[in-house]
Amino acid sequence: MELVGAPVNELKPLITQSFEDWTRLRQGSGAAGSASCALSGGATALIFLSALRSAQVDWRKITLFWADERAVPVDDPDSNYGLAERMLLSPLAARAPRSIRMPAEANLEQAAQWYDETLATELGDGPLDLAILGVGEDGHVCSLFPGHKALTQNDLRAVAVEDAPKPPKRRLTLTMRFVLQTKKIWIIAVGPRKLPVLQAAINKTGNSTPLDLILRQSKDVTVFTDQTIRR
Repeated sequence: MELVGAPVNELKPLITQSFEDWTRLRQGSGAAGSASCALSGGATALIFLSALRSAQVDWRKITLFWADERAVPVDDPDSNYGLAERMLLSPLAARAPRSIRMPAEANLEQAAQWYDETLATELGDGPLDLAILGVGEDGHVCSLFPGHKALTQNDLRAVAVEDAPKPPKRRLTLTMRFVLQTKKIWIIAVGPRKLPVLQAAINKTGNSTPLDLILRQSKDVTVFTDQTIRR
């Protein structure tokens, strides 16, 4: 695990640079086809979406997916895709990448099945290249909450959540099994209220949250935070 700590105003250019470096390294490795990147939403997305918007990359070679979505229309303020549309896709205009959103306003079980099949087809049954995720004060990641039954749903790459412990209750999310297969994961944790759960996960003094699982089991994870972590 790599830890990148800086004030919020310095984190944004660091994320921008890291995204440019990731894109350059992947293209330099001779990888064929489009790179895949999954995005989460929420307040943290306000930080990383603006950072990605500033990145000087060839967006035509990147396909965006979503790590989770709320069961609301795209024009609803709670829509993760809607936020990305306003902050990233629309500003990029003709440069905008191809994006495949989660249709969470539809029947959630059917939407989970469709997203699973779409991911399998688009990725050739492989993993995502990169996932940029926020984290909640309770350690939830995507829409995978501590102790929730969705954490154990591993049959598909996506799962419906009908009873999330925070509103909106109805959501669609990638499964933990699929998230952990991702080649590279970035966790963006900003604000003092995230510090306790982040500190526990990094120092391995906690073992009950999705964040704990990711930091312990992911192949390659980097944490970007404005908080001072004692190690």
